Amino acid sequence: MSSGKALIKFAVWFAVSFLAALPSIAAENSDSPIPPGTVINHQNWENYKQYMPDSMQTLWRGDTFWHLSPDASIVVGPTGSLPLPNFFQAATRPGTAELKKQPQGGYVTEGYKGGVPFPDPMKGDPSMTGERIYWDMYYRYHPRVEGAVCAFRTLDRYGNKSRIDAVGVYSQLAFNSDPDIAPMSTPYYYNTLSEQIAPEAGKYTTTLILQPVDPTAEWELYAFIPTLRRSLRLSQSARCAPVLGTDLTNDDMFAGPPGLPQLFAITYVRTQKILMMFHGSDGCFGSMGGADAPDPKYWTDGSKGQLYFPKPACGPWELRDVYVLSVKRLPQYSAGYCYGNRVIYVDKQNYYPDYMDLYDSNNKLYKGLMDFLEPNTIPGAPGQYALNISSSDAILANFQDNHASLLECLKSCTNHQCDQQGYSDASRWALPEGLMKIMQ
Repeated sequence: MSSGKALIKFAVWFAVSFLAALPSIAAENSDSPIPPGTVINHQNWENYKQYMPDSMQTLWRGDTFWHLSPDASIVVGPTGSLPLPNFFQAATRPGTAELKKQPQGGYVTEGYKGGVPFPDPMKGDPSMTGERIYWDMYYRYHPRVEGAVCAFRTLDRYGNKSRIDAVGVYSQLAFNSDPDIAPMSTPYYYNTLSEQIAPEAGKYTTTLILQPVDPTAEWELYAFIPTLRRSLRLSQSARCAPVLGTDLTNDDMFAGPPGLPQLFAITYVRTQKILMMFHGSDGCFGSMGGADAPDPKYWTDGSKGQLYFPKPACGPWELRDVYVLSVKRLPQYSAGYCYGNRVIYVDKQNYYPDYMDLYDSNNKLYKGLMDFLEPNTIPGAPGQYALNISSSDAILANFQDNHASLLECLKSCTNHQCDQQGYSDASRWALPEGLMKIMQ
């Protein structure tokens, strides 16, 4: 048997046996339009393009600067089940959250108390379906704290590569429903902190994004500059600035919903099935590779025009049912904003944003963001799982600037698992005063 056929045979066996071994992802049905074990590659991908977002189709098609390596392949496994945690569903109070139109023209929720604001988002005024799904995504389950070490890799049009390592800590500071978590009293709902730890020349450079409990309030954006030994409060124009030299902007860091949602028109487009890596392997999320390339066991290498891409050993793909949303700035607020349209693929079961296709003001594809996920156990909640932003791997292809980013993250800690690293200390890792403790 040739080495190529042997590899495919192993990949198929790995995909099926890996999913079958995990209790959290029992198959939802066996009536999938793509049979488990199917291998998708350059020879047959067009047969399955209806299950791919525009950015993924563009990469397989290869008619732009960015394309996939000739040996890129996807092995499809059975669709798994990953519902919202029981305690989060128990915190849901149907009928308490309401959509209220704002003076700016968009909508926000009022009366939200916890859990899922709109448990049946397809029920109600059809013109508001997109808004209900959006707010279910905005208030989707997050653990009180999660943290991981990540490698931020970039590729440019000349094939140059760079790597920055950073600690990413994400904290939900309001509306917590986790067991064994004491309530907090802050004016903030959520925060994102990214602190560079290598290379040494930029060590301690940090970005902090704070989202107020009031969703109509401006996000607070901070940067810690180690050469100045102080932090700076950034203007709102910085929401479109890159994070640690990657193709992610500050407004992308909540993994889906942008800031100031009242400035957006949010529209439900359709429901469809999408191919997604939702249950990655421990090995793939346990390695960040070398200085110049990710671990070759799990990733194809990147080069001039060739994007990094997960190999079958990184984990099987599965068909997920998603809601597709269009999120556009209202015309009066669109000038100078990062994107003309965000098309977000929202998982129907847990409201995680599986993909984002990002378009410019002329509706031309600008970037494609693809997440690759591994569920994390939740301390104090046996059999319950979370999808942590901090430990998701991701590819961000910038089709217009011929630039790309790969985020490789080690498996993250969750809640009390983070106590040893100190990430549970909000005064250090979640609030502005913590920035002054960075170099102590």
